[in-house]
Amino acid sequence: MRYTSVHSIGEFELCKASNSPNYYVATYVRETQQMVYRSLRTSDLENAIAQVKSLVARGIAGDPGDALVQKPIQTVAEVLELYKPHAAELKSAEFTNIAIERINRLIGTSILSTMVKSDFDDFRKAAEAEGLALSTVARTLTVLRSACKIAVGERRLAEESVPHIPYIMSKNDARSAPAKGRVMTAPEIAAAIDQLDYLHLLVANVFLLNTASRIGAILEAQADQIDGTCNIIHLNAKGRIQTDKYRPDLPITNTLMPWTINLPPGPLVVWRGVAVEEIDTGFGAACKRAGLPGGENTYSIRHSVARYMLQKGVDRAEIGQWLGHIKPADSPETTLIYSPYAPDYLRAAKAAVEDFVREIASRCRRHDILTPPWLN
Repeated sequence: MRYTSVHSIGEFELCKASNSPNYYVATYVRETQQMVYRSLRTSDLENAIAQVKSLVARGIAGDPGDALVQKPIQTVAEVLELYKPHAAELKSAEFTNIAIERINRLIGTSILSTMVKSDFDDFRKAAEAEGLALSTVARTLTVLRSACKIAVGERRLAEESVPHIPYIMSKNDARSAPAKGRVMTAPEIAAAIDQLDYLHLLVANVFLLNTASRIGAILEAQADQIDGTCNIIHLNAKGRIQTDKYRPDLPITNTLMPWTINLPPGPLVVWRGVAVEEIDTGFGAACKRAGLPGGENTYSIRHSVARYMLQKGVDRAEIGQWLGHIKPADSPETTLIYSPYAPDYLRAAKAAVEDFVREIASRCRRHDILTPPWLN
């Protein structure tokens, strides 16, 4: 096999082999007085360069074989340890080292592949209890994101094992931020739905499409919030105090009705019998597999339904009520309580949502979003 040098990086040579698509790293071993060639198991030039640079950054000398077959990273502490040589080269090295120490102390033993939103909520609360400003907590989590990115690039961490690390914003940041998810077309939503691999993701997306609610309302919803007699879904659980992100009572669309019949007690969205805390990771992966351009998340569903209602000529006030942006205008509390039971309550918005869901359903090839699989 013949090798051709592509780049020199430190004491290593990045090479191409005559009969392999993969790149190789080569170095001269003084003890044996021979050149050693080790496959990087990638045909991507940027990935190959990143791996060789990592060898240099980690101080690897001589035969790099053992360094290239190190065990996969599992914990937060392990990914941060890998990141330390890179962090030392940053202009913000002092802050980064402090952030690494804090992350290690608070969540270092956590397994990356099993981390969920509540783990990062607990981290935020613990960091704030130590006196950190919210902006500093957000910057600290950026260090963990960077560490995971490096680990994936060096093939020490599988991309699917990287947790969804939430972005934290202050209220002022949130008010000035752009829309949280790109508006998607019906064909794009159908393509993403067809790439969903788990039932809990499908259930969550069906409820999102038919309610255009914020994802938190769906993931926290219980079966007893569905009034099958009057065909109303109460997005705000009984006893929960309403916030500025108002959760309205909505008429159950005809396209959602089959998914609400004879539900077992407990959360609407479950995985192995346990309530699900986030689905953005799974939804984002489905969008990626569908070949969508990027910028999609669960908020995209909400924005897309709202856009469709506007295009169908639904009154803006009615759209606002459906989305929870406004309560029924200046209604006395008793009227607010009973208005969802009126026959014409949000009728135009409901019809538009049903049309949009049916259009998406007509484009789905793998999943039937009009009939739950347990009824087939």
